[in-house]
Amino acid sequence: MLSRRGLRIKAMQTLYIVASTENMDSKMAVRQLNKSIYNSHQAYLYCLHFITELAQQVDLEAHMKKNKYLPSADDLNFPITFFNNSLIRSLIDNVYFNTRLKKEQLLDWNDEEFAKLIYNQLKEFEPYVKYVAAAPDVIQDKKIVKEIFDYFLLKNEYFDEHMENVIGTWADDEYIVKGLMEDFFNTKEISPSTERHLFDFFITAEEEEFAEVLVKKTIDEDTYYDELIKPKLMNWELERVSLIDKILMKMALTEFLHIPTVPTKVSINEYLDISKLYSTPRSREFINGILDKLMNEMKSSGLIIKSGRGLKE
Repeated sequence: MLSRRGLRIKAMQTLYIVASTENMDSKMAVRQLNKSIYNSHQAYLYCLHFITELAQQVDLEAHMKKNKYLPSADDLNFPITFFNNSLIRSLIDNVYFNTRLKKEQLLDWNDEEFAKLIYNQLKEFEPYVKYVAAAPDVIQDKKIVKEIFDYFLLKNEYFDEHMENVIGTWADDEYIVKGLMEDFFNTKEISPSTERHLFDFFITAEEEEFAEVLVKKTIDEDTYYDELIKPKLMNWELERVSLIDKILMKMALTEFLHIPTVPTKVSINEYLDISKLYSTPRSREFINGILDKLMNEMKSSGLIIKSGRGLKE
């Protein structure tokens, strides 16, 4: 399940598309939002699958070496440590995971030549070299898979290009998929009691409403938000503010006014953090200044009404 941060990013991406596209109303925007959220789940499943494809390359190389006309001792003893990795095996052997891959048609994205290319690069990855040379336990098995994802695949330009080819929103999904993978690695084991949570796409009604309100209200109140922001720009015209910065500020205003369960300070901090990922280095200070002024004024005038334990503004 996507985090609130992930949902905010998805809403931001949708609002960017709306601002860059003619004649897209809020209903169309919500459909785009839901599709974008689903893309992140598919990207997550495919990343898990691709790691198993790298392990399959180990087995293929081992068979090739052993089937030489005159195999050497090294050929006959080629290590298949990664292929036997306990976490990898639990994915390869999990019926439910493989059913999800087929249902999502993710196996259609397989490219054996590409997997071989990445595998050959993986063999030079220092943590992998050390892992293969050791006698790893279950903890080390999980650690190496995480290191391969975090420090090898996510930094590999060929993998990045491949993901952009199969999932057009990968550049924006990468941060979200990293969070989903973190949840996967933090799960103790893959079992009948955890596999649905790990591999099914689901979003609670509360989270779905949160994301949809962010998109709908930010679109519907766009002109009103412009009028709120303009006086706070201090000799700076709204048209000169970057589109991303405007979207982030307007999303924060939506949370101030229309999402009563989120404290205003939490909203501001979230959008400041998102600005570090998607905007300019100066945006954080700029956005913070505008939102802080608006928050204080709106509180004083009674426009912000928060509800829930400990949320009274």
